[in-house]
Amino acid sequence: MRKLLGMIIPILLLFVLFGCSSIKTENADKEKEDAPDVSEESDGKTEDDSAIDNEDKEKLQDENETVVSTKEQYLKKLSEIDKSLKDLESKIQNGTQTEMNKAQAEIYVRWDNALNEIYQVLEKQLTASEMESLRDEQRKWIMHRDETAKKESLEFEGGSLEAFQYTSTQARITKERCYVLVEEYMK
Repeated sequence: MRKLLGMIIPILLLFVLFGCSSIKTENADKEKEDAPDVSEESDGKTEDDSAIDNEDKEKLQDENETVVSTKEQYLKKLSEIDKSLKDLESKIQNGTQTEMNKAQAEIYVRWDNALNEIYQVLEKQLTASEMESLRDEQRKWIMHRDETAKKESLEFEGGSLEAFQYTSTQARITKERCYVLVEEYMK
């Protein structure tokens, strides 16, 4: 733009000096056409700048909707996992000890897989410092889960329900942790 003005101004001066006012008027009109349209309400922004701002706002809105839908998506997934466990729960209620243990182990595996998936999503969503804090918290949670499972299974120490109770407690606490991570950390 400065180069253009640098070329037009000397030409205009020549025309003014030689009395060519009609050419001068044509060039002034040409400059108005080439100048970006600046409205008073846009605080000096051109229409192009406003369009870019609107695009940024739309992208930000889309990102926020995506983030919200990710959280909602995982809450729905957790609910679906819970519903899908009904068949295994009937084995726990009506099966042999071996069937009960296998069913409870499968329940734990499903919740543990969900937990790992949620954790991977959070690794992408959280900042490095937030993720480091969550890692520390997760290590403490794992110790808490295992200690609680051991403590609750001691009631059946040496019996056929000891392993079942241990796995049952792990599954219950892991399920709870899935919901905590989604509700408190997922964006």
